Amino acid sequence: MGNIVLLDDLTINQIAAGEVIERPANVVKELVENSIDAGSTAITIEIKHGGKSLIKIIDNGKGILREDIPNAIERHATSKIKSIEDLEKTYTMGFRGEALASIASISKLTIISKTEQDELGFKVVTEAGDIVETEEVGAKIGTTMIVENLFFNTPVRYKFLKQDATEFKFIKEWVQRVALVNLNISFKLISDGKQVFQSNGNGNIRDLIYVLYGKETSENLIDVDYKEENIHITGVIGNTLMARDSRKDQIVYLNKRNIRNQVLTSSADQAFKGGGTGIGKFGFFILNLEMPADYYDINVHPTKMEVRFKNESEIYRVFYHAIKSAILSKDFLGNNEQEEKKEDYVQNEFKFLTSHFGRESGVINRVSIKDENDNNGLGIGEKRTITVNEEKTESQDGQELIKREKQRKVDYIYKGILFRTYIVVEIGDEIYLIDQHAAHERLLYEKIKANYKSNIKTNSQMMLVPEVYDLTHKEIEFVKNNIEMFQNIGFDIELFGENSVKINGIPDIDYRVNSKNVFLDTLDEMITNERSTSKDVEERFIATVACKAAVKANMDLTPQEVDNLIQNLLVLKNPYTCPHGRPTTIKFSKDEIAKRIN
Repeated sequence: MGNIVLLDDLTINQIAAGEVIERPANVVKELVENSIDAGSTAITIEIKHGGKSLIKIIDNGKGILREDIPNAIERHATSKIKSIEDLEKTYTMGFRGEALASIASISKLTIISKTEQDELGFKVVTEAGDIVETEEVGAKIGTTMIVENLFFNTPVRYKFLKQDATEFKFIKEWVQRVALVNLNISFKLISDGKQVFQSNGNGNIRDLIYVLYGKETSENLIDVDYKEENIHITGVIGNTLMARDSRKDQIVYLNKRNIRNQVLTSSADQAFKGGGTGIGKFGFFILNLEMPADYYDINVHPTKMEVRFKNESEIYRVFYHAIKSAILSKDFLGNNEQEEKKEDYVQNEFKFLTSHFGRESGVINRVSIKDENDNNGLGIGEKRTITVNEEKTESQDGQELIKREKQRKVDYIYKGILFRTYIVVEIGDEIYLIDQHAAHERLLYEKIKANYKSNIKTNSQMMLVPEVYDLTHKEIEFVKNNIEMFQNIGFDIELFGENSVKINGIPDIDYRVNSKNVFLDTLDEMITNERSTSKDVEERFIATVACKAAVKANMDLTPQEVDNLIQNLLVLKNPYTCPHGRPTTIKFSKDEIAKRIN
């Protein structure tokens, strides 16, 4: 008895039927997905004239039983499910049993297939859905699908096709995208007799990204491998150098099926905030989520691109953790000890980003920095050893309970400052350039945000003489609408007349800043780049204050200020970039320098 059966009316009525073949790329998608479901390890796609005259798919899968081939072109005939209950345990790409019937109805379709137990292959030819030829043929194990004269009997649909090059572009983009998640399958794409793409199926995503995106992209990736209970997220994300102006390089799969989902997109945006990409940019990621089939409903739209999760908040949280943990997995200033799991920091960030004006009470982060050097200054060529101890304590009934204690030790030699902007230190066989503005901006960002989250009202540096500023109508409206945010960040501010404010204090940021510039520059930046959601406003506001208050390029630092900056960077869980995405450090190895000289 064959494997392909006609579904009952109840099942047909409950699945999202209506598969429509609009262009050649739809045909390629459906046939290649069938090849994947058949367990193929090598798939060849041959195209002529953008798929209008020929689409040929050859695979080495398990093949179709001879008695199943006639049923395969019937509508709602499938071997993937037997009843509606099977949808909650189905992991195959296809399951509705419509695609092959739809393709057969608008083309000349030839199916050649052979299973392991068959001595000969079997060939079936259909035109407009009717079988016109059947015969035994010699064939290898697997299936060949040949689609010719697409839309020959639907001229209106044919008329709306684009030029051959455009239609092939759609096919090529889809094939490359499916290859990025099916890394153990070798794909070959041929157009008008010319091979235009091939993946080797070696399971290495970086090799394929090198082919598709280039060397620079492949060298700026961070691996993601995050598992929590029944959800496993794997793939790669781009570092801050890979930040994009659009979302075109954000690719997400669900059990290897390419999907679109606003929950995942929003989660990724939050995870990249504060240093992963920079404000106003989008992160690069290619990620696959593996989870049980009963966690989601893929049966929302005939394209199967839309998906509905049963617990969206949980998926949002896990996806965020996967990306954020990967961002924080890099080494810093030569320190790559991985005993710090970063989980507390990631969870803290998640709470802040997902809870408007969220506050934490009774939590104190204490950091002690031990300078294991006898002198008080920082001399050029002098070796420094710094040990950082971090303790997290919680106040409970007057008692402080130490939750964790970690130690990080770094030896470095201070070499000086280049262009009054880049601090140079030597660590082992590597030279690090520390951007003094980006590094100080990150320090201030973390401090202001910590005060803001903990609702510390005493984080203002009081001015000797309060200053009154006259504002425009738009500026005063922004201040009125966000005065609580100004106060929580550290501005001691009050309304003073109809269009004026009085500033009694600015955020206590321990540096020589111009109070007027900090307030007015921050206000101008916020109004220029105003965001609609409160969380975006908060995040941008904190980052802007940090940027405006941080030391600038060409600003001279004393040796002690340089030393303090390096010491405090080592304390941070996320020291890699400023909140706008600029790297705080750039590393050059001795070997890299030698190669350039030689």
